[in-house]
Amino acid sequence: MIEVIHRPPTAAPSAIVVMEMRHASTTDLASLLRTAVGSGEIGVIVDLGERSDANSELLTVLHRAARQLRVLGGRLAVVCARPELRRLFDVTLLSQGFGVYASRDEALRSW
Repeated sequence: MIEVIHRPPTAAPSAIVVMEMRHASTTDLASLLRTAVGSGEIGVIVDLGERSDANSELLTVLHRAARQLRVLGGRLAVVCARPELRRLFDVTLLSQGFGVYASRDEALRSW
């Protein structure tokens, strides 16, 4: 299941799309991210929740989305509750391309 929440702009200069990924495929996430980027959404938060693993396909999808959003002047943030997954983003240097946060509130405050 992927839950998509669209937050209209308030103080931020653009809308923020929050995608919560629970037991959904990476292919589904990639499709939603392409749609968000293609529609001009500048801020995207992907909430991985309690997920404790990430395969190379998921890491690639997040890296590509972050790069595409940066080209548009936007950004990607990833929320993962598990510290071991946040460490994976640090070790792979992906956290240099997008923000990695422990909670959705923390990610939203970073905007």
